[in-house]
Amino acid sequence: MSGGNFMGEKLLTFAFAGILGVMVYHYAAASVLHQMLVRSEDPFTWWYVPLIVVPTTLLLLLAWALGFGRRGSTLWGNAAVLTLTAGIVLCTVGAPYNCWNQFCF
Repeated sequence: MSGGNFMGEKLLTFAFAGILGVMVYHYAAASVLHQMLVRSEDPFTWWYVPLIVVPTTLLLLLAWALGFGRRGSTLWGNAAVLTLTAGIVLCTVGAPYNCWNQFCF
């Protein structure tokens, strides 16, 4: 079996682990924000780092660990992972930003 036969399974694993991981990350980041940085303006000035940059980096590292973006991976698999990464990050960035901005936790 070639590496392309397992690409669909790896893609499903990436989607499940990525969504679960980003949800856990946002919960942990909100907890840190509201316990340690509540009186600081830095989280609001640099809001894109914890909400976009870090989750995207973690998702791309997960994709790399699963074998995407390497020499043996397929082009459609890499494109699907990048699309899933963008979708996961864009779907999860809205709610935490509004909550962080208004301290709703």
